[in-house]
Amino acid sequence: MTAQISDSFRYRDRGFRLTGVKGSGLFDPTRHGLQPQMMSTACYRGFICSYSVTDGGLFLEELCIGLSNVEKLKARHGRGMPLFGKTPRCSDETHQQVMYEALHARVPFSGGLLLANGFIRELYVHMGFHPAWKFQEVHELLFEEGVLLEEIDCSAAMARVRERLGNRPLAPGSSASQGEIEQWVSKSFRLDYD
Repeated sequence: MTAQISDSFRYRDRGFRLTGVKGSGLFDPTRHGLQPQMMSTACYRGFICSYSVTDGGLFLEELCIGLSNVEKLKARHGRGMPLFGKTPRCSDETHQQVMYEALHARVPFSGGLLLANGFIRELYVHMGFHPAWKFQEVHELLFEEGVLLEEIDCSAAMARVRERLGNRPLAPGSSASQGEIEQWVSKSFRLDYD
């Protein structure tokens, strides 16, 4: 298994990574007729979104998506399925991924998002998505139908989580049961938080 590429966010004119979701309404390509396919072991779900938080709202700016060979061929020849009025292009000469760019489409998300910056390299584990407590800077953003309602700096709280976890192992040890390992793997691929 491999660490997963998380969605990116432009927030306060800086780059952040999505580390937690509590709510509904983030972009889902299947709701727009796109069927994502695994792009690599670092992207099992088959797509990566780039969002921005600007003008008091949440916007989808870019989508990188793995599609079937037929859909990739259509995109290569300028006949790919449009998304928010934009035609896709193949991302490189190998045509493995399809890109939708300059979308600036409002996203009707309601709930909370944890955005993080400053990953702490010593906490790296080669599995799933990295949780918020593995980053130096963390912000919780609360939205209603895509409108930003509140911003909370959670950096100090995440530092307390790291302190509380102390020297606990980051992954199950060799004595872990099959069930414990499966539970850990399942949890590492989820982005939900309390």
